[in-house]
Amino acid sequence: MRAHRPLYVKQKAVWLLFGVILLIPALFRIMPAAFSQRPDAGQSTDSSEFSYPQVHPTHQHMRLLLDNAFGYLNPAHDIVDPASGYPAEGWNQEPENRLFLRSFTQLTAIGAWIELLANVAAGYADNPYLSKEAALRGLSLAVSTLLDDQVNPALASKGLLVNFLGLEGGERKGPLLESIERRQFIEAFGEGEGPAIWLALVEKGWLQEEDNGQRGKIRRGQGYGAAHFDGVLAPYSKEPMRSSVMGLLDQRALTIIFGDNANLTASLAKSVGALSRPEIRDDPRAVALREQMERFIAGQQEGYAHFFDPRTGTFFFGWDATADRFVGWGDGHGNWVTGQMNYFINEFRGPWTFVVLRYGLPLASIRNAGFKIRPYRHRDGRETYALAAWDGSAFQLLGLSLFMQEVNNPGWRSSLQALVDVELDFSTRGRLPGLLSEAYSGNGTEYTGLIGIPDVAVTDKSLNTHAPSLYTLGVAYMIAPDEVEAFLREHWPVISGLFTPHGPWEGWNTLTKQVIPFQTTVHTLSLILGGINSAQGNMRRYLEEKHLYRQLEELYKPGDRLDLLAAHNQIHPWSSDEGRLEFSRQEGMCRFSSHLTGAGGLAFIVPGDGAVSLSNGRLVIRFRSATEIRDATVSVKRAPGDPLPPPVIPIEIFTQFKQTADGEIEIVLPASPALDGIKEISLTFRANGRQAPVDVSIIGFDFIPFASALDSPR
Repeated sequence: MRAHRPLYVKQKAVWLLFGVILLIPALFRIMPAAFSQRPDAGQSTDSSEFSYPQVHPTHQHMRLLLDNAFGYLNPAHDIVDPASGYPAEGWNQEPENRLFLRSFTQLTAIGAWIELLANVAAGYADNPYLSKEAALRGLSLAVSTLLDDQVNPALASKGLLVNFLGLEGGERKGPLLESIERRQFIEAFGEGEGPAIWLALVEKGWLQEEDNGQRGKIRRGQGYGAAHFDGVLAPYSKEPMRSSVMGLLDQRALTIIFGDNANLTASLAKSVGALSRPEIRDDPRAVALREQMERFIAGQQEGYAHFFDPRTGTFFFGWDATADRFVGWGDGHGNWVTGQMNYFINEFRGPWTFVVLRYGLPLASIRNAGFKIRPYRHRDGRETYALAAWDGSAFQLLGLSLFMQEVNNPGWRSSLQALVDVELDFSTRGRLPGLLSEAYSGNGTEYTGLIGIPDVAVTDKSLNTHAPSLYTLGVAYMIAPDEVEAFLREHWPVISGLFTPHGPWEGWNTLTKQVIPFQTTVHTLSLILGGINSAQGNMRRYLEEKHLYRQLEELYKPGDRLDLLAAHNQIHPWSSDEGRLEFSRQEGMCRFSSHLTGAGGLAFIVPGDGAVSLSNGRLVIRFRSATEIRDATVSVKRAPGDPLPPPVIPIEIFTQFKQTADGEIEIVLPASPALDGIKEISLTFRANGRQAPVDVSIIGFDFIPFASALDSPR
């Protein structure tokens, strides 16, 4: 699996570090004095000043958490850049730690900020810091800036923006170059001096060679910059040579990331939906803002189309518009491997789906995105089958928001409910006052995605399970409000201890029993937006206005009722071993027996030219087993004539068969085109090199679709 690790996972923490350390080399204003407040010194505010109509009136702990989180928006904290109307990346400004969260922003933060402003203007979140009038003014500035930046060739290409933006003196700047080609030094300094400068930079540690020395990753750590042309760089320290070298290294890059732009697009659409609420729909300012947002969204069409790769049926992860090359990595043999959006259970799932529908892009991009499902055993002994994220992070599993009507779709609602149950069970078991999710880890200034639940992770890397954070409780509340309220009540002594006048710190280190004193805009706004629970309704208004709701229903359409043991279906036994294999089939059952050292199993094949859909339903296996089988998988294959190439990451369900005379496995499958056009469902048993007896009878193997694509809103 390592070879197929998605690029967005590989580079997520790298991009953030890149933005934090490299985006703006100069130091900016130091954070307000409020940073020095004690973590438990949350300011007292009259609760009557807050109103959240979508939050249940008895959920007092969620209301108190939202009240404190809104403190982040207090204008006294200067989180919003006055020139652009964009929010800063986060609260922390620590020059001594090379952490400058107030010096830049990112597209996801801009989108979440605009969405929150629209929700405040529409009456979803009255608060003492931001009035409806102020929200409309903030929207006007931020949306106008977006439209300006969209046509700025230093910040955008084909209607899509760079993912990080520097905020310096009222001017937005793109990020610094992350890597550079060796040939650029040869072109600038000639065949003799160019390679010599390159080697000196490598020896100095400012470049880390890649692609067999054809490219170099720029390493801007301590001792980097024009003031440090000593040692091997001393021969090049005089002007204008020194400035020429630094000019090459410190170029601004136009790097555009699919997922970050999709987050922004979806937030704008939800904002249009919020401003279409009857309470504000006819306000001339709301009308003008909706028109501006639609103009921005329409202007992104060319960029998204450019990202689709018809060869693989997927979107590219990112595009370096400066070099006109899709983002990727060297394979060590001089070849460039482009990163693809090919794993579906990640934080971009909802925005990705929206972009496909909004712009009429190929459904192949979703259909060719694989996923995994893994078993999780709860404290009470029951077993749940849950979707797995690459790092088991709640951020990747649940996303920053739910808005593609997931809570009204039976397959997604059941899948997401299972995930929230897993998250809450794991946190309760470990006394974690929050959910394990990508965040600052408490290890210095480390930001990492490797914080998660191992049982619902795809990676085999070691995961941090002691640094829970609060922000994904917002989206979890959208799925299971009563359960999240109960969780908050249980952990309230620690959670309320994270409160500050500028909102809650995001994390708590359970090993050291200390606050993790970091706060980011995206996470804080995600907590608020999830808690006020308006996204589903806002997006539904947008989809209906754009005549896209029926298309979403079609995408979520339940699959076909299927009895895989029916007489007309073929069942093929197989084994990778040369030993004896026993197979028998009777009406309504089949038996597989073998002494495996490798793998073996059963392939259930739909007859003739037909294919089936397993989308939006339940897969149920009933069995008798004379042996315990600890390593088994259910996988699917498309029909041979399918127009799409096989997905790089296959759909797999990991399971086990206990020794029993009456066993049942039930797995909820989400609504996804990736489960359409299925020809073969395989059940595979593995012995992993040790001889193990397998003797199992399948007495029921059914797919039972849910009754509808979308239920009425709850």
